[in-house]
Amino acid sequence: MRVIAETMRSFLGLVSASQKLVLLATGFIPLLYIIRGGVIVSTTARKTIFLFICILSLIAVYQFISPPALRAAQAVTFLTPPYFGTKTLNAVFDHEYPTRFTQMTPPDIDGSVVNRDGFTHTTGDCSRYSGHAGIDYGVTYDYVLTTHDGVVTEAGWSNPANRRDGLGLRVEIQTTGPGDIYRTRYGHLSGLVVQKMQTVVQQEIIGMSGHTGNSTDPHLHFEVQKRHVHQNGNVRFYPVNPYGWASVNPQRLNDPWENAEDGRPASVNLWQNRPSISTELCSYASGTPLPPSDKPPFTPDLDNPVHRVIDDTDGRFSHDIPWVHVPDCAAGECYGGTYWWLRRTSSFPNYSATWQLYVHDLAVGSYDVYAYIPSAHSNSAEAYYQIHHNSKLHSARIAQSEFHKPDRPRTWAYLGRYDFSDGINVLQPQRIVVYHNGDVGQDVAADAIALVLADGPPDLNLPIAVGSDDAGRNASTGCGFSTAHNEIYLGRCASGANLVSGFRYGNVALPANATITRAHLLLTVDGTYTQTLRLRFYGEPNPNSPTFSSNNRPEDRPLTNAWSYWYVPSADEWKWVPLLPQTRYSPNVGPVVQEIVNHFAWLPGKSLTFIVKPAPDFSGNVYRRVIAYERPYFPPGTHAARLLVWYDE
Repeated sequence: MRVIAETMRSFLGLVSASQKLVLLATGFIPLLYIIRGGVIVSTTARKTIFLFICILSLIAVYQFISPPALRAAQAVTFLTPPYFGTKTLNAVFDHEYPTRFTQMTPPDIDGSVVNRDGFTHTTGDCSRYSGHAGIDYGVTYDYVLTTHDGVVTEAGWSNPANRRDGLGLRVEIQTTGPGDIYRTRYGHLSGLVVQKMQTVVQQEIIGMSGHTGNSTDPHLHFEVQKRHVHQNGNVRFYPVNPYGWASVNPQRLNDPWENAEDGRPASVNLWQNRPSISTELCSYASGTPLPPSDKPPFTPDLDNPVHRVIDDTDGRFSHDIPWVHVPDCAAGECYGGTYWWLRRTSSFPNYSATWQLYVHDLAVGSYDVYAYIPSAHSNSAEAYYQIHHNSKLHSARIAQSEFHKPDRPRTWAYLGRYDFSDGINVLQPQRIVVYHNGDVGQDVAADAIALVLADGPPDLNLPIAVGSDDAGRNASTGCGFSTAHNEIYLGRCASGANLVSGFRYGNVALPANATITRAHLLLTVDGTYTQTLRLRFYGEPNPNSPTFSSNNRPEDRPLTNAWSYWYVPSADEWKWVPLLPQTRYSPNVGPVVQEIVNHFAWLPGKSLTFIVKPAPDFSGNVYRRVIAYERPYFPPGTHAARLLVWYDE
């Protein structure tokens, strides 16, 4: 009983005067005062009853009238910052009451903000703005991240009938784990790259901040709502302050919002790591900056050799009839000197523009996708992009009016990260399509699309060094062998002889036993060709493989056990386009490279040789060709096969 006495004395130190009155009304206070006075009953039965009543009183106070400090100890922290780096804190949560622009009660006390420190503010940093249900951060046209794992419950306009109302373009994400259910809201976005019912993970990019909706300057509105069950059984989500209620005002120790009529959820700290803010204001503490280690650049990395830009001058671009052409924009106003645009009218059908991906346009992998926004004819509140990739469909909504303007300098809009295949065996062709989903009288523009491999540039990017490093038979001149042909032929000669072609790379700086994560040959194609090819890419297992000659041809070389299969369908039309040479990616030849560098004699500086020959299922005496050894007098971008290798040591 002495332990119980000490426990109850400690408990009374946590119970406020008003809470003691409640206990007194229920008949428990007299018993508590027995403890405080040291009066201990002696009979076993009365001790048991007394202990039972004490436990009930603890439960009652904890469940119905416990202070936030008690519940805060039980709270689960699960949020991480909604942005990279450090930003400003622009506006705080109003605890009396966060109900502005909602149907919730009680109504906001206009003209003042009750801060989490318990004090009322009518001027200064802590007074912006009355009735605010979230936290505003100075995220200016920067990436917005999910703060937790969950499912997207809303993605779009808070009021589609009025794009300048509410949170504008916003995303809402609901937790899916056990325990309390929360929703987080991210408002005033200039672009969003997730869709309703999509599963997202913590720190995933969901959009770009902006100032759509009811906003005077670009920022991020971040809001947390908690599921609350009323005593009558009604269920509703209410806003809570993720930093918690931490009053130091003796005149207002309890949270007005939590103690509103019929009760509201308690505000407790929910941050695993608080967002980093440049200046700590209004008792809002800063956390550790989230490093942008996996942050895609705002401008696509076109120095990465594994990228694809499709401009409106490219044969991959197409559009419906009503689009208007601008043939000669000035440098810096658009990409590549031209673009197309479309104005929305009241009788507006679903006209679109499309950027089509050819087969083998991309190496298999995840790509960051961007759209270039011209400075003119781009005042639309929403350009609706559909990304068809690897037999899947996702969408992105971009407020083009928020890009490439005097006070909004970003020219590329980020559409998200998506996995793409090589275009073989997909249910639909891989492509990006844009629709005008803005208001009547607004313009939407279609210019260039860029796709950049998210793995980053290769660790090695090797050219063919000398003319004799690529060789084979010439199918168009009697199937004769040479190391000096302008093209390398793939397939079969008209005589039925197999075309066995070779590509050699010397002085390869790969460590012995390096782990090859992927490797591709980047080929500049010639044409026009539409023949179907079925090929195998082998390697030569000799780390000291010499350059080719008439006495040491590709067909004379031993082959690795590993090989990669390449299917080129007739639908993949190869063309020679002098001003914009076409390229294709080979299959992943990483297993071939791995076998060679695992050879006991492999050392950095040795040679890698690839042998390409028809696969057993090849049919017909047909061929295509790719550009051979570098010819500097050809247009920029005209290269012989380049070897791209990614590896780990």
